[in-house]
Amino acid sequence: MSGMKSKLGMLAMMAAMASMGETGYSERSEYRQLTDEEKAELKAIAEKKRLERLKHKGVNEYFYGQNVIYARNQKNADRKARNKGYL
Repeated sequence: MSGMKSKLGMLAMMAAMASMGETGYSERSEYRQLTDEEKAELKAIAEKKRLERLKHKGVNEYFYGQNVIYARNQKNADRKARNKGYL
């Protein structure tokens, strides 16, 4: 029975705190659309991070003309290049 009282008290305390707390909505907070320049900058950062993660995993880059393929070894790079039509 004593467990029930403590749970009820805890629930009442959480309800009281929730009613006093902020709702999380503020009239001052608003979202704006990103400009094309900002979008391009974010994409460049994401691509750079992706390449860093790949290189950390041991993936190498292989060049087929002007195209770049990221693969673990030459055999996989050749297969990916054939699938993309670079070879």
